[in-house]
Amino acid sequence: MAFSPALAAFLSSQATAIPIQTPSTVAELAQILRECQGRKVLPLGQGSKWGWAPCLETVDLILSTRGLRRLIDHAAADLTVTVEAGMTLAELQQILAEQGQWWPVDPLYPDWATVGGIIATADTGSLRWRYGSIGDLVLGITWVRADGEVAKAGGRVVKNVAGYNLTRLFTGSLGSLGILTQVTLRLYPLPAAQATLLATGALADLEVLARQVLNAPVSPAGVDLWLRGEGSQLWIHFHGSERVVAQQTALVQRLAPAGLSWQEVRPGAPPLPLPRSGMVLAKFGCPPSQSLATLEQFQSLFPSAQVQLHRGCGLGRAWIPQPEQGSLLQLQCHLQAAGGFLVLLEAPPALKTALAPNFGPTATLMQRLKQQFDPAGIFGPRLV
Repeated sequence: MAFSPALAAFLSSQATAIPIQTPSTVAELAQILRECQGRKVLPLGQGSKWGWAPCLETVDLILSTRGLRRLIDHAAADLTVTVEAGMTLAELQQILAEQGQWWPVDPLYPDWATVGGIIATADTGSLRWRYGSIGDLVLGITWVRADGEVAKAGGRVVKNVAGYNLTRLFTGSLGSLGILTQVTLRLYPLPAAQATLLATGALADLEVLARQVLNAPVSPAGVDLWLRGEGSQLWIHFHGSERVVAQQTALVQRLAPAGLSWQEVRPGAPPLPLPRSGMVLAKFGCPPSQSLATLEQFQSLFPSAQVQLHRGCGLGRAWIPQPEQGSLLQLQCHLQAAGGFLVLLEAPPALKTALAPNFGPTATLMQRLKQQFDPAGIFGPRLV
């Protein structure tokens, strides 16, 4: 069974081979963990985002959920599905499409991403604006604890407020608290029509248009400001009926300031940069009102970077070729002063250490949670 190119490259760089186990049942996975006391384990699906944790310790074993890929239940009438965590996103969407449904997420590396990995990294893109975050789209989870016991949280209903919201706690935990084995997801009907408008021009004019679109009587699926080699761009995505999509795209084009060029492109995001040597992948956030100032900082400090900013929520991604540490620290300070953040997802270990996120008083709570869920420190990834 193939793993992602990112994981394959990491494994080939190791002087000593790291064993990999891919259990095919939850009972088998639980037994492996019971036998791992005193060892370090790296949990993953296919490993496309294996190194995203701020702190990665040397591990003795890689434990993959890729063998857990079964469909448990698809309650199409309730718009929910329960699957094992090792199912890939592509496999899931194919199953759901037969009933005219989908799980509306658009993570990085979709060809490799597993459902459990998407939840563990909380990774979604433009669709977050219309459909919500990963935490909004997960209703229930089953996981194996560090001691090998199986636990559950949430359920199969859209409204579930009993007890602590452990589903959100595990969303974005990067495998540091336990290994997801089964998840119940909130679904949506497949849109009857999709369209994407691309505007190019001066960054300040694109920011004005983005603000107008977000305040207009339209409901875009995503509004993204981009810095790319071709210049500044605004990508606006629409989902709905043919009539509604046509009306909304026409309205948006009438809002545009003079001087912008328009084209309708194939629905979806532009081609994303591929990982390569020296490339740093960063996640950042800023108040939406600071979008223009943030992108101008990127232009000033990293002219060759490609940057995607979800204008509605202020979250973004940046692909920066061979950045200097000082420039990254300057950007991080700018974002923090504006009420935002910068986190390196894919970068050399020394650079990630230098720009480690400062969680402030929250770090104490996170450490206590780690102690409660993984007292022996079996799981290699750490958030603090």
